[in-house]
Amino acid sequence: MARLCLCFTLYFVYALYHSQPANAIEFLFPVQCKIMETCWITNRVDLDRRTGKKEDYLCGNTLTDNNLSTHISLQSRSAMELNFPVLAAADGTITMAEDIGGFCGVRVAIQHEKGWETSYCHLKEDSLTVEKGDRVAMGYPIGSVGMSGQADWPRLSFATIRNGLVFDPFSGKSTLEPCETSSDPLWLYDILPPYEPASIAAIGFTVGMVKDDDILNGTAERATAIRSDTPQIALWTLLFNVRKEDKLTFILSDPEGTIINKVEFTADEDYDRYPLFMSTLRKNITPWATGYYRGIISIERQQDVGEPIINTRVISVELREK
Repeated sequence: MARLCLCFTLYFVYALYHSQPANAIEFLFPVQCKIMETCWITNRVDLDRRTGKKEDYLCGNTLTDNNLSTHISLQSRSAMELNFPVLAAADGTITMAEDIGGFCGVRVAIQHEKGWETSYCHLKEDSLTVEKGDRVAMGYPIGSVGMSGQADWPRLSFATIRNGLVFDPFSGKSTLEPCETSSDPLWLYDILPPYEPASIAAIGFTVGMVKDDDILNGTAERATAIRSDTPQIALWTLLFNVRKEDKLTFILSDPEGTIINKVEFTADEDYDRYPLFMSTLRKNITPWATGYYRGIISIERQQDVGEPIINTRVISVELREK
């Protein structure tokens, strides 16, 4: 019994030492982008390692089971061609810079001080600017966001590791520690974007039908003005991380604020990316009233505890005389 207690104590001390972020360095956000404008957090570290159980840094369910990295996604497939720079999150030495295949694809790993390491997966092929053994400073561009390996969307899979243990940069906690409703982030400047279980990554008005591929590829039209005699107005969107039972709402209102079309429905399954559009037909031969029409898209998710979280975006388009 004494031996069992001693073993447990030694394990606890080992785990505590290896999980403590004491003297932790701060990490620069690793993609040169505007959070919630040109890039979004689409997956987080799972702090509950039990299979079938998921907890993000605020004890919510905004991640995939057993995920060990932060996913930073671009707005569309075509956005990858803009070559968003991936940056070294801190000073360090490159320990890997190559296409390793498998899940990660093109990967860079950097060794930092005090036992810290950062890992960058799914970099764009032929975008690497570093080699193994190079010394890099915080903010140095090491490649571009891509879709290499098993990625099915342009994104960076970014991991922060200390002495072999994965840490969540949003909470400062390792996967040996439970989530809390407060956080002590490892990010430089305390980067904490608004907590979004699901994100409205793109939104626009156009006329006629809108194809899913155009929304996903970033080629859907974003009209700022529409002729008043057009027979049809379409409000479209691209959503990230929709989960079964999320309530989705589309609203179109006229220049006087009157709702002329409203669609509400509940997601029937999980969607990592969900392209949608709502079409509104002119009811008679009379042209649309001129002025600004407003589109509203919202996502509502019930929480296990507390009030629902609602994410809403609004856009307007001007209808002009023909």
